[in-house]
Amino acid sequence: MTLRGLNLAVRFLLELGALAALAWWGVDLGSSWVGSLVMGIGFPALAAVTWGNFVAPRAPQFLPRPGRLAIEIAMFGSATTGLAAMGHWPAALVFGLVAAGSTALTHIWKQDDAMRANAGSRMRAQA
Repeated sequence: MTLRGLNLAVRFLLELGALAALAWWGVDLGSSWVGSLVMGIGFPALAAVTWGNFVAPRAPQFLPRPGRLAIEIAMFGSATTGLAAMGHWPAALVFGLVAAGSTALTHIWKQDDAMRANAGSRMRAQA
């Protein structure tokens, strides 16, 4: 596996980790079981819908690079903030540093544009 391939795998794991951290933080913030349930489902659902609509390779409204970067920073930053707010500082530090590094490499290597082009060619081939 190349470094670029490894970065894509790490990025995917970061996306899943961010959703898990947001769910955990939402449950932790709830003052009742209903509030915990709503926020534990709502936080990651909002992040997943936003990511799927604007950042994912098959997003219907794929944003230009600055817009995608803003959403990536918001999602990974929120997950990092949630971990820190719950007192999990070592996990927050590691997650934040890995997310920052992977995001930087993704944009330096233009992997998001390449994934979008590959997804588009696959979608045209299937039509």
